[in-house]
Amino acid sequence: MKELESGFDRTLLPLPTETVFLKSSEPLSGRYVPFEADPHDEDDYTGLPSIPWLWQPTEEATPSRWYAARTKGYSRGTITNPKTRKAISYSSTYEMNLAYMLCASRHISLVEDQPSAIPVICEDGDKRHTIDYRTTMLASRNRIVVAVRPSSLLEKDGLPDTIGSVNLGSLNGFADEAIILTDKEITDARGWNGKSVLRALKSPVTDDNERLRDFASKFHGTVSLRTLTADFEDRAAAENAIWCLVHDEVLIPVRPDLRLIDAPFVRFNHNH
Repeated sequence: MKELESGFDRTLLPLPTETVFLKSSEPLSGRYVPFEADPHDEDDYTGLPSIPWLWQPTEEATPSRWYAARTKGYSRGTITNPKTRKAISYSSTYEMNLAYMLCASRHISLVEDQPSAIPVICEDGDKRHTIDYRTTMLASRNRIVVAVRPSSLLEKDGLPDTIGSVNLGSLNGFADEAIILTDKEITDARGWNGKSVLRALKSPVTDDNERLRDFASKFHGTVSLRTLTADFEDRAAAENAIWCLVHDEVLIPVRPDLRLIDAPFVRFNHNH
């Protein structure tokens, strides 16, 4: 309104013919998967010129219990893991940040939100406790369940005792270990970095990733992101490649406890 009062109308400016936003290389909400023929089907599909592809939409979140529809002072919602194309629910800011962190890790193959409750042996009888997340490690296939709680509230409901009891005999094939993560490990900065990784994984560009990898491999020690991306004409493509290489652990942030834009320095992993 102030611009219009001064005689400037931006709606009269010509529309740009090109966009600076990164174009997606594949569908974002779902994915196409190859058609799997029924092994008991008598029809022969070997003569087909190509294998049909089927559209598989994003899987809905499958928690054992949903977050409350209305609460005071809590963040709630869902995110989508682009690697598995499955929605993950959260019911607090800490859970949201942890969901980003877990999904953005290349060492984790599966993240499950609010899996079924497990029994906990107490002095006054058994009770059931619902773990916030269960993760499956990619290499070892071990499953770790995570309870999320602010450090200031740890002793309020006796969560350390509950998790200790769970580890002593309540897992029974449900998981291999139960742990507690607090605001000391789950920070807004780490959550922001995880979210940025997941955004990049939605539209990876192999040529850009390889180009940046080859250039970054020439450096030994710390290098700034500005130096790494100086030769890229498209800054959005360069930043997307950076996050993809951070996910692959080709580029290691110097200060992983800070947002990458606040500490824009990385080192190339020559052992990768």
